[in-house]
Amino acid sequence: MVKRGTSLPRKLKCDAIVEALLELRFDGKDDLPEVFIGRFVDHRNWNGWAQRKLPAYNIPAQFRSVEPNVKFAPIIELAENESKAVLRIGPSVVSFHRQAPYVGWEKFKPELDRVTTTLFETIKDVLVTRLGLRYMNSLRPDLHGIAALTDLDVEITVSGDAISKAANLNFTTQLGKESACTVRIATPEFVLGIPADTSVYVDVDVYTNEGFKTADKNTVDEWVEFAHTQEKTEFFRLFKQPVIDRLREE
Repeated sequence: MVKRGTSLPRKLKCDAIVEALLELRFDGKDDLPEVFIGRFVDHRNWNGWAQRKLPAYNIPAQFRSVEPNVKFAPIIELAENESKAVLRIGPSVVSFHRQAPYVGWEKFKPELDRVTTTLFETIKDVLVTRLGLRYMNSLRPDLHGIAALTDLDVEITVSGDAISKAANLNFTTQLGKESACTVRIATPEFVLGIPADTSVYVDVDVYTNEGFKTADKNTVDEWVEFAHTQEKTEFFRLFKQPVIDRLREE
């Protein structure tokens, strides 16, 4: 296990990330949802991006606003197909997705900054009520030397019997008062839409706890940096040190 406080690899030689995303949920005081969405979609940062309506677009606005299952569902998607970047927008949510191949934090972070900047420019007195930074990873035998759960530094037992073949494990770690991280480790039979040669799927989701609120962009930016560091820590803690040493790219 890579202990907390240990120097983490900058990245793996062969990236495992299939998708990375930042989600922001918010309340707007002044703008109607339709006005906000129109302004956000038409912002200069997304010039030339392809636009399409998502399924939640057809749900009546009054129903969306009171139904928890769809309240934060995006209704419009913008896509820059060449870079595999996707932006999803709803009346109370914006999320930015970067699909494989991952571009690295040095490029991904400025993209996230453009999204948060656009949000604070578009809605006056916006109040952010939830942040989430999530990385989904596909581990493979040929690229990462991970052929099964037993190759990770993870033990799952029931009444003393080890679960080593098919499993779907979710656990949450509190990261202080404001944030938490939920990690999902699953074998392929429990996950849809992942590469066919995946041996173990790892989903690391860092998010703010209920009650979080901020109207300050700097607070959002600082949290994103914090969440990225925590995400890396929780991801690499799943690996045995010899695997880290073999896959480390400096």
